[in-house]
Amino acid sequence: MIRKRVTSVLVVAAIGAVGLVNGASASGPRHPLTSVIQTSKSCSSGYTRAVLPDGVKCLHDGEFCTKTYQSYYHRYGYTCALGSDGRLRLSVW
Repeated sequence: MIRKRVTSVLVVAAIGAVGLVNGASASGPRHPLTSVIQTSKSCSSGYTRAVLPDGVKCLHDGEFCTKTYQSYYHRYGYTCALGSDGRLRLSVW
């Protein structure tokens, strides 16, 4: 009975230690591969590499956009406005 209880306590302590280590890195990326993905994607000539909330994107004049990300587009020199076809499109700011 004592051996079983000691083993249970050790398992709980180990789980807690792992949680503390993972919690200590909470200021870093949410997913371990996020930083790898963000640094590895490159864009073709004429496109601007941008890190948006939904991932890394390659921005280009005339592409579809979302008003939600307007502040992010501004960081990279673009704005999201209605195009001649009535749809939201990126344009150089």
